[in-house]
Amino acid sequence: LLKEPRHAVISLKDADSEQIYKVLKQIPDSELFSSAAFGGKDLMFSDAATELTELPKSMDSFLYLREDYYEAMRALRAGNPPATPQDRNIEWCTISHAEQQKCDSLQIPHMECRRASSVEECIQKIMRKEADAIAVDGGQV
Repeated sequence: LLKEPRHAVISLKDADSEQIYKVLKQIPDSELFSSAAFGGKDLMFSDAATELTELPKSMDSFLYLREDYYEAMRALRAGNPPATPQDRNIEWCTISHAEQQKCDSLQIPHMECRRASSVEECIQKIMRKEADAIAVDGGQV
């Protein structure tokens, strides 16, 4: 069974997260995180929550909730466990047209090439399990 994920307020990517945060911070924590006055438990927010924390803009729901949560949700929706590593191809992340061409030309069995616009985007893809690896210069890490 799943462990309870971290609690999060998730909005559309183009939503004004700063405005959402400002509006919610106007409400005293004792009111925002308590459901007793409404005869329920964990209404809108967990009653165990104690504060809101604004996350950096580069942080998305996957990065915050972590891969194990998403893997478990994906498996539940599909009705089967996630593929084992040896059952799937390696997804190599490239950051330029030339890298993509080289990767594609290598024609390595069980390896596919995925393009991103930057090292940071590749790292996010790896964290989201949309890619498995990238070769980077030490100064880029």
